[in-house]
Amino acid sequence: MTAPLFRIRGLSKLFPAPGDSDGEKSVKALWDVNLDIEQGECLLLAGSNGSGKTLLTRCLAGLLSPSSGEILYRGTPLDRVKKLHCEAGLIFQDPDSQIVGETVEEDAAFGPLNAGFSKAEAKERANAALKAFGLDDKRDVPPRRLSGGEKRRLAAAGIFAMGCGTVIMDEPFANLDYPGVLSFLEAIRDMKKEGKTLVILTHELEKVLAFADRLVILHRGTIRDEGKPEAVLDRLDPSWGVRDPRRTYAKAEDCSWLGE
Repeated sequence: MTAPLFRIRGLSKLFPAPGDSDGEKSVKALWDVNLDIEQGECLLLAGSNGSGKTLLTRCLAGLLSPSSGEILYRGTPLDRVKKLHCEAGLIFQDPDSQIVGETVEEDAAFGPLNAGFSKAEAKERANAALKAFGLDDKRDVPPRRLSGGEKRRLAAAGIFAMGCGTVIMDEPFANLDYPGVLSFLEAIRDMKKEGKTLVILTHELEKVLAFADRLVILHRGTIRDEGKPEAVLDRLDPSWGVRDPRRTYAKAEDCSWLGE
């Protein structure tokens, strides 16, 4: 049996409680999280604000170390994976925080350059990624002049240019207008067709649930339910703070603003 791409076991993240100067008390931000992520699947991670979704994705991307437990990537402990940033890329909720280039092309080439590719190969990879994400006609444009949706596609293109097989997205639709949502959904659709492993943190299930192979509900730092989207929605507990998008759609497969 093939091992999962990511295997999370007993993962917990604790922080000092406010006002606890002695460090004797702690807040359980994540607690005993167990989860497998298969290669090529699209996994949606849902939960109310403060449920621990962002912390979990930061741990998954290697940006935050857990207090206990482990994450294995292809059977290897995450902290021993060389060039993890080339394997799993994270698109932050605010794309401005990860855009560094003076032009769109320069920004898309930044990741490959830092991953060790030559300037020529980095440029080639950047331009191929920009074309894939519909930004090839904006390669000379300063990123600050892009729309919100275009900035998110640029962040995704930079990860794509590095050859990341896993793309983790933190609230990808936040603060986007309708055209911006559609453009980013098209990027998600295309990445799924490419066979990328997608981990999408969102509370806006009605926009993207149709692409999901699995839905995971996180509440108060621990996983409450996971499985096929329809089955998980049938078991929703109102206290988890997750809306069932089927109130306006006939079924989970219809939940996409692309209307596919």
